[in-house]
Amino acid sequence: MSDKETSPARERIIETALNLFYRQGYLATGINQIIAESQVAKATFYAQFPSKEDLCIAYLQARHHRWMGWLRESVESHPAGLARLLGIFSFLRQWMADSDYRGCAFLNIATEVPDMDSRIRAEVIRHKDGLQRYLAAIIQESIPGEGAAKPIDPEVIAGIVYVLVEGAIVASQNYHAAWPIDRAQEAVEKLMAR
Repeated sequence: MSDKETSPARERIIETALNLFYRQGYLATGINQIIAESQVAKATFYAQFPSKEDLCIAYLQARHHRWMGWLRESVESHPAGLARLLGIFSFLRQWMADSDYRGCAFLNIATEVPDMDSRIRAEVIRHKDGLQRYLAAIIQESIPGEGAAKPIDPEVIAGIVYVLVEGAIVASQNYHAAWPIDRAQEAVEKLMAR
């Protein structure tokens, strides 16, 4: 790693962006506010991030690493199998309550940056692909073995669970309540009981 990638000033700027972009929104947060709150000189900021888009990419990468870490730590505290799969919904309830139902940082940014060809949207998709892969791995270990009456296609189930998780996040943010997460969990329980 270069000094640019590990400097304390860079870390302060990213930490500031983690707070402000999530709390206020990407477009509503100006570079001058980030510079002031991270206590760096303007020249230092631009040496680290030539553009606000570059900072947003670093923000999304840091958020992905942090959020997936929270998810894994929470979900993997449950025993392997269905309990671990349902642990995803316990995590969602806790995370949404802790964030005052602010929702998904990646979906929030996606609504602010509609250009599908942008580097920012590519980073959002990279995060969502990572979430889908993680859900698929949890589902793979949750599916009954060969002796099950009706074998379940893990890829089909993973796609359904992913859509339920994403929908639960959006609806929970919209209603500022946990009931959409409860309904998504109930749907997964029924799906896995087939």
